[in-house]
Amino acid sequence: MILGLVQDIKKNRLALLITTDRQVVLPQNRVLLMTQPEFGVNQARDALVRNLRETLESRNQLAEKVDVEELWELVYEEDNPLPLKDLAELSFGPSPTSDQLSATLRALFEQRVHFRLSGGDFVPLSAKQLELKLDQMEKEALHKAEVDDAVDYLKSLPKTGSAEGWTPAPNGILELLRDFIVFEEEAGQAKKAKEIIALAEIGGRRKLFNLLVRLGVFKKDEDLLILKEGLPVEFSEDVLDNGRDLKPLAAPDNHREDLTGLFTFTIDGAFTTDFDDALSFEPNQDGSGGTLGVHITDAQALIKPGSLLDQEAKERGSTIYLPETRIPMMPPSLSEDLLSLRQGELRPCVSTFADLDAQGRVLSYRICQSFIQVDKRLTYNEADLLLETDPRLKAMARTCDALRQQRAWDGAYFLPLPELVINVDEDGLVEVQRLDRDGPSREMVAETAILANQLGARYLLENKLPALFRTQAPPKDPLEEGPVEDLFLHFRQRRLLNRMEISTEPGMHSSLGVEPYTHSTSPIRRYLDLVMQRQITSGLQGQGPAYSTDELENLVMQVMPAVRLGNKIRTARQRYWLLRWLEQRRDQPIEAMAIENQGRRWQILLTRIMLLTSVPNTGNIQLNPGQELTINIEKVNAFEDILRISLN
Repeated sequence: MILGLVQDIKKNRLALLITTDRQVVLPQNRVLLMTQPEFGVNQARDALVRNLRETLESRNQLAEKVDVEELWELVYEEDNPLPLKDLAELSFGPSPTSDQLSATLRALFEQRVHFRLSGGDFVPLSAKQLELKLDQMEKEALHKAEVDDAVDYLKSLPKTGSAEGWTPAPNGILELLRDFIVFEEEAGQAKKAKEIIALAEIGGRRKLFNLLVRLGVFKKDEDLLILKEGLPVEFSEDVLDNGRDLKPLAAPDNHREDLTGLFTFTIDGAFTTDFDDALSFEPNQDGSGGTLGVHITDAQALIKPGSLLDQEAKERGSTIYLPETRIPMMPPSLSEDLLSLRQGELRPCVSTFADLDAQGRVLSYRICQSFIQVDKRLTYNEADLLLETDPRLKAMARTCDALRQQRAWDGAYFLPLPELVINVDEDGLVEVQRLDRDGPSREMVAETAILANQLGARYLLENKLPALFRTQAPPKDPLEEGPVEDLFLHFRQRRLLNRMEISTEPGMHSSLGVEPYTHSTSPIRRYLDLVMQRQITSGLQGQGPAYSTDELENLVMQVMPAVRLGNKIRTARQRYWLLRWLEQRRDQPIEAMAIENQGRRWQILLTRIMLLTSVPNTGNIQLNPGQELTINIEKVNAFEDILRISLN
């Protein structure tokens, strides 16, 4: 609100001299109060300005004497708007002067709580309206105080270094900023967070994230998607206690065979701690075929349906393997101890034995509950080295090759793509190892799992037990298989494959070339495998099915969202670390391959790390599908999920 002296009027616009000794022109509808001056207007300009300033000071002093709250108490029950003159009379008495009118106006505008302006008059708020407004003002004042405190704190922080010795943050501010980083616009107080960030002049989202890393809120490579999705990473104390309270099964009983005298071994990665399968093989004396045993840890023997551990496993759905960590489905006391087939430890299992001929045909099979004691733990590398010298492994590998060939005759197709092994050290340095083809021991382990799952499905079907079958319809167009090294062919052919389905009706799994087929070989890593193990063991014990068909269908609906979320997080995390790998090689040319012309863009595969991206399809680009390329990295940002490349 300003005080001015009218010096001229032209077309409803007023030329005013104001207290700062300036002239302004305003439309007449901006005027709140117009009165006759109480000093001569024909004086020199400096005298007019002096008189204006004295008038302004006098009116401000008078305004301090106006008790707006008292005015409101006198008139708040009035329904009609009140003219300024009426309110001034209540404050100063009859016939208020120009200064008293202005003082009342200034007091009302200064306070802005009890009255609202309406067409030049003032309307008192009702008691309820005033209560709501005062409450809102209190909230706004609290909001402003919190924002001011947060901004002052953020501006006081050193530009570099760790947070050790820094002033503690105002209550709730770090949590607010953390939620904004995680949920962005979906955060509960996103607007407030953005206000603080802007006033504190922090910069973009990445700079805020880096600041929160320094403050210890996040790790340097925090998995924000896990936080956003609310994925449980740690186990509650109740779940951990339940896991620790379980006791191992003591010894074989009437329905569990003692197979501790059978030579059994595991083949896994060097860093594996959750061993869920062991193998045995007794070759025929003539060297053709033999008896293959697949021994799966009997998780259902300890994890009872409906128990706290069972509920936890169901909610998690599966173990999630990430480049830098593992999020287990079961507590480590189970997955890495009581239910892990560790060398030298007595463990309950569900054992599948298959008598195989030299062509990989199953002559007979049986499934039983058992006890085993693993004799030897082998890594894949150790097993590969022993395949040429160990007669048992050599005969087993030959039989597994026959199994694979038998599947090929039954319609399986093999479209291998390189496997990536991503390792991240403590400093965030990323190494990517590309395995162009499975080693012989990996192929052997894969064949044994496929056979055990196939025979488990056959057992359920033959015994009329409801099951969750894994099926895959054949592709509409015939597939063209090529040599292992034909990366382009296999990549394109894989796009023709149909999705795998889970059904209570048996069917062909076209890419594996088997029917029927289920999953029951990873009960400590996949919840639906545990369900199928329960169904198999209930049949072995001569009981009715553990689950009805309807119950199985309901379980699929309950569990698969968590499984899909785990797959989403695994895919996103692998992409993050591959982009971090590229960040560490910004200036290096990268091997690539042209995959497909998509109109405006060419799809490009970075073959060293099997990562898809694209480049604009300008008129200057002449590519052929399958053409090998080298690319340059124009911009890469793992945090923002940005990758831009150009052709070399």
